[in-house]
Amino acid sequence: MTTALQPLDAASSGAHVQCALVAVSTRSTRETAEAVLNAAGLTPLHVDNEYDAIKALQNKDSVLGIVDAEMLSAASPDQLRRLRQEPSVSGLPIILLSGDSDLDIDAMVELGITQFSGGHVRYADLASRVALVLAGSRATRRRKVAAARLRADSRAISAALRATNDPEQMLDLVVRGLGETFDACHVRIETFPDGRVPEMGASWSKKPGSPGIPPLPLHTAQELSSSLWEREKVRRIEDHRNLDELAGPDLPGAAEAGLRTSVFAPLAHGDQVLGYIWIAGTTRARHWSRTELSLIKHLSGNLAHGLVQGHLITAQREVLARLRELDKAKTDFVATVNHELRTPLTSITGYLELIMDGSGGDLPPQVGEMLEIVGRNATRLNQLISDLLTISRSDAHASGLDVEELDLAHLLASVSAALAPAAAANDITLKMGPVTSPLLADGDLAQMEQVFTNLVSNAVKFTQPGGTVELLGEAVATDTGPQIRIQVVDNGIGIPEADIPKLFQRFYRASNATAAAIPGTGLGLAIVQDIVFQHGGELNLDSAVGRGTTVTVRLPARH
Repeated sequence: MTTALQPLDAASSGAHVQCALVAVSTRSTRETAEAVLNAAGLTPLHVDNEYDAIKALQNKDSVLGIVDAEMLSAASPDQLRRLRQEPSVSGLPIILLSGDSDLDIDAMVELGITQFSGGHVRYADLASRVALVLAGSRATRRRKVAAARLRADSRAISAALRATNDPEQMLDLVVRGLGETFDACHVRIETFPDGRVPEMGASWSKKPGSPGIPPLPLHTAQELSSSLWEREKVRRIEDHRNLDELAGPDLPGAAEAGLRTSVFAPLAHGDQVLGYIWIAGTTRARHWSRTELSLIKHLSGNLAHGLVQGHLITAQREVLARLRELDKAKTDFVATVNHELRTPLTSITGYLELIMDGSGGDLPPQVGEMLEIVGRNATRLNQLISDLLTISRSDAHASGLDVEELDLAHLLASVSAALAPAAAANDITLKMGPVTSPLLADGDLAQMEQVFTNLVSNAVKFTQPGGTVELLGEAVATDTGPQIRIQVVDNGIGIPEADIPKLFQRFYRASNATAAAIPGTGLGLAIVQDIVFQHGGELNLDSAVGRGTTVTVRLPARH
């Protein structure tokens, strides 16, 4: 009787030569082993000791070994154990030709030798054992290839999940990916009513138009999913037609849908069950391997995490879009109010000037004083409207910077000249201190002029008659590069220490300014800070009650 031997897949395809280690002492047995291996498409590698064996295995692709008792007994137990610890030898299947020797079976099993052939070596017997080993190797290789493919496909599904935040797209990716990866007939995913994910479902069938898996009743699905999640399990049914009592009840609707095999996995995040995944086949019963079940659980976890994150991001985007709409509506409203207020205010101030100039006749002194109060408040209202519009544009980023080269020394001189009459009217000395010229920086001329006009106006406003306001400017070197430092120094009423951290908040006014009834909107410093920050600068304020205030502006110098 002869046994037909089938070579391993790689050998038969000619991809590379596969070998078999032969450690046999007698010539006739060696020839028999060589004939069997040649018939199996394997190249024999004859060795005489453990060192030759290790060298041969390291240099060749060996799939099995044939060893006789005499060669085995020539090596000490320690040598054999060391040999078995070699990476190239540890997983190699060994066929032992024991002859008539008495062997310690337990010791052989410990060495990984599970195939034995006693007595005289016959070709047919050895061929059968070689064929059995090769068949086992093929099966192991097929399982490894299949597991590697499953892992690669699962990684591709997970990567696709990470590439989107759209919940519907996630479900479509996963139902199709699971169906194709696990060669299923149907896949269904359902999510439960939950604030963290949208309530939705998706299904896939290998045959287009197939009715697929029916959705489970909500209560049943939630109970089953929660039970599985608590036990960290999935529901595996290898054959719906052959369920035993230990397997538990069938899944509702499985028989009506003609299902033969299923895996039901909970979809959960944290301690909360969000839905389920149901993978099914209709053609035959199926054994679901541990690798398959592990990958299904892994993908279920990735999908649950992706749905929660995607839903959160989608909700944030909707809120952001709504906030942008509200911000635009606020900006439009402020612009409209600005126009509607300025038009009558312009008329009021115009007629007020005519009256004050005597165009309507002479005015009694008391009436003139009243009209001066009206004029001051009209000017204050006009400034408030301008500040509100500036703040609104800053929030909406509508006022882009018109950047050009600026000489801040020249700009400070212009601001000082413009505000000198107002300072003199209040008996306040406004002077330019040491200012290095030129002080070159890149910026928006109109906005920078507004910054220093606001700062100097504030200093004049909060300085008592007889006081001074001084402007200082110089170029300084810092760790981050050259800067221009501008300081506005006054010896006015100062600011209480508790108020300083809040001064840059909109509409906030220092307590002593309010108590002294000094007019103001509380927007000036907020506007100044916005503009300075837009220019990449810094703004600092140092003050003490009764001592005065120093405001420092730092701007990047022009390179």
